[in-house]
Formats: sequence, C-alpha cells, structure tokens
Amino acid sequence: MQNSIVNLDKLHTTDSGAVRIKRNLNIQADDVVLWCKEFVKQADLIIGQGKNLYVYKNGEVITINSKSNTVITGHPIKAKVRLMRMSDYVCLPEFLYQAIFIPEGAVPPNRSIINSPQIFIYIKDFGTQPGDLGVVAESNGQVIGAAWTRIINAHGHINDEIPELAISLLPEFRRCGIGTKLMKKLFGVLRANGYARTSLSVQKDNPAVEFYKRLGYRITEEKLDHEGNEDFIMIKEL
Repeated sequence: MQNSIVNLDKLHTTDSGAVRIKRNLNIQADDVVLWCKEFVKQADLIIGQGKNLYVYKNGEVITINSKSNTVITGHPIKAKVRLMRMSDYVCLPEFLYQAIFIPEGAVPPNRSIINSPQIFIYIKDFGTQPGDLGVVAESNGQVIGAAWTRIINAHGHINDEIPELAISLLPEFRRCGIGTKLMKKLFGVLRANGYARTSLSVQKDNPAVEFYKRLGYRITEEKLDHEGNEDFIMIKEL
C-alpha cells in the first residue's frame, strides 16, 4: 500500500512542529503524532519530492522528512495557478481522462477511452492553433489540475469565435477551491487574448453544472452527446 512508504513506528515531531500542525489544521488532538499516524493510514495520496514526503487527505497535507521521519508541518492544500507551458502538455492525457464524468457507483472506463476521436480532439496537437490556451495548478512541484480551451469541432462547439473549455483535477485535490482558481485565471487569459465568450459541454446529471453556474455560465442548449448522454451546452460572457 502507498502509506507503507512512511515508517509509522518511527514517525515523530518536535514541540514546535506539534504547535504548527495543531494551529494550521485546527486540530484538537492531544497526541499530535498519533493523529498524524492515522492521517497517513487514511491518506489519499503520498508524494515523495526531494527530502520530503507530502501526505494528502481530505484537502489537507502534512510534510514529513523522509530521512528522519519527522513530521515538519501540516496545512490546508494550497496550489499555485500559472500559465500552461509546453512542458505541461505531457500531462494533458491524464487530465483529459480525469475530466470524464463517472456517475456514482459506475465503473470507471478504461483509460484507452481518451483515444476515441471525439475525446482525443480536446488535446490532439495542443498548442498548434488559435484558441489553444491553458493554465495549470501546482502543489509542491506537482501539476495537480489543468483548465484549457480549444476552438474545435467538438460537442460544445458554438462557432470559431468561442473557445470551448475543459477543466480537470486529480481526484485527491478536488473540493479544495482549486478549480475556481483555475477557471478565473483562464478567464483572464482568454480576455487578454481577445475572446469575449467561452463555451463548454457538461452532462445534465453532473454536479459540476452548479459549479459552472456559480462562475457565470448559462445554459443555452440541451442535446445528446456521441454516446447518447443528455448534455447542457453552456456559455459564459467574459
């Protein structure tokens, strides 16, 4: 299991570390080390980078020195949002897959699904045509989310003046406010590039519909996608 990369028997912290963890994560536990051990056992994701391990769970992260097994600190997940670089394009297949809506209780599709022409069009040769714009979110040096637009003949296409938007986060980093930061950053990028509107397509029963509404999208059309799912086509004025 992933949490086995942390030596729980040797896990410890300093007095100042315990104070930081309790303050930053607003925990009431008397035994901070025991709390951290339980946090590691239930972790959503553990990433090793340099001398540290970053342990993520439920919108929070604790930092452990991998050599000494010292819990250094903990804090709510924070992410830096920046422009997408060419070096980030290699991440797009993963985020394209993560963008696929999977209803509760449904079996996730095989990852090869992104190779279907109707889906792969969202990232094929990205960066080679007007409207190919994107931003990413980074946490501790890892790209954890992306939002991008294209002017392509895809399901949410309106016309060649309106880029269609896609957004995706790794599951461990959802519901932390990062998606909103990505969207707002991308809206600014679109405006700076002369675009007045952006569109998207979303399944009607996807909870993300309300997220898009909060960001100013409005429903303009309902139609079936290539698999027969009922979708909303939504537009936002920038």
